[in-house]
Amino acid sequence: MHPLFHRSMISIAAPRRVQLMRMIQGRIGWNASQVREFQEQRLRETIRYCWDFVPYYREKWQGYLSRPEDITCIADLERLPILTKDEYRSNRNLLEAAAPNLKCSEGRTGGSTGKPILYQTCHEDEETAWGQMYTGWSWAGYRLGDPFLVIGGESIGVGLSDRRTKKDRVMNRWVTSGSNITLERVRHFSTSPIFKKIRFIYGYPNSIREYGEQLHRLGIRFPYLRGIVCTAEVMTDETRSRIHECFGAEVRILDQWGMFDGGIQGCESIEHNGLHVHFHSGMLEIVDDDGKQISEPNKVGRGLATSFTNTCTPFVRYDTGDMVHWLEDTPYASGVRWPRIGPVDGRTGDVIYLPSGRSIPMPGLTLVMRWIDDLYQYQFIQTGPQAVEARLNPGPGFAMSKDEIERFLRARISDEIDWTIALGPPQLTPNGKLLIIRNDWKRNQGCA
Repeated sequence: MHPLFHRSMISIAAPRRVQLMRMIQGRIGWNASQVREFQEQRLRETIRYCWDFVPYYREKWQGYLSRPEDITCIADLERLPILTKDEYRSNRNLLEAAAPNLKCSEGRTGGSTGKPILYQTCHEDEETAWGQMYTGWSWAGYRLGDPFLVIGGESIGVGLSDRRTKKDRVMNRWVTSGSNITLERVRHFSTSPIFKKIRFIYGYPNSIREYGEQLHRLGIRFPYLRGIVCTAEVMTDETRSRIHECFGAEVRILDQWGMFDGGIQGCESIEHNGLHVHFHSGMLEIVDDDGKQISEPNKVGRGLATSFTNTCTPFVRYDTGDMVHWLEDTPYASGVRWPRIGPVDGRTGDVIYLPSGRSIPMPGLTLVMRWIDDLYQYQFIQTGPQAVEARLNPGPGFAMSKDEIERFLRARISDEIDWTIALGPPQLTPNGKLLIIRNDWKRNQGCA
């Protein structure tokens, strides 16, 4: 079908999403002052809402606030305590709003920092997030209705292709597993008629790179590809360079960062100089070790998220687990004037390589692990060609036995792997970082 047909279908199927996308795109030229004015209005509304409908916040803020009107601007947020992921997990039900007539649905993060999160969300929050995402995609050349490929998701990739849903067909979207990238699967897709029509790719940087390596072996490229947006893990300079080599120097490759639970997103524009922070669904603070806001450029601190559009589980001063820093406010030829952050120091990991030729990058595993209830943290360590140790740090309500864990991993990730299950905290790097996937086998060979 022609992209115009799909554009019309998307507008019918998701009218609020398209409306929000157009509104956001109309504000690309807003400067930092306009963004701040908008955010402070939404912040006052959010604090009032939490005071009225989230008893946990009202109790937690006693001694910090006497009334919600005490918070009038972003600087006033320093008066409030930080909400950690561990505190959220321990009080998840108490942090859900008790406002009348709420329609909520369950959301689960992929746990790309090794700690899955379960929360409640609403339609407006989801559609705003998608409107922001489409805006970032447009900077890479995506046009609503274009045929595009997603390299990711939690599918383990049974057979040579992945099943398309009704929603995929409306969106003009094709999905291929980011956890089962083989020469045979890539060759199969390259022979399909849609291969020559793909205009845009979205997915995990390591998965996209691995897909590109297979294309390189086949000696082919997507002939009309305009752009690629990478998400869910850190895209290193080396990975970006290799993606360019495999997909073509003319293809725009942009980085994206964010978290649905906190309501924040950021995306590169064509200048490749930092991530422009979206501001419609939430706001970002960067703070020092004492929780004080950092405003000066290039000073690294913790990223805190406050959500504006999630009326089911509003997050206020929520610790993202990522280390970020502001960049200088500089106008760009692209016209995007929003505040920018530098590269995110966070979500990362190696890749699992199997003798069959299959490669399993980190984000594909995170989307599988989010379905294990009361799992506090996890890690995968490859110790041999087919040997992987899964380290699971269980929470208080965790109920799976080691045999059940192994059956789950065989069914959802791979039965080609010789699994070893270990219950306990993950093993950190010498500088204290967590690698969700740690490939000791390749590293010992000097390859990781």
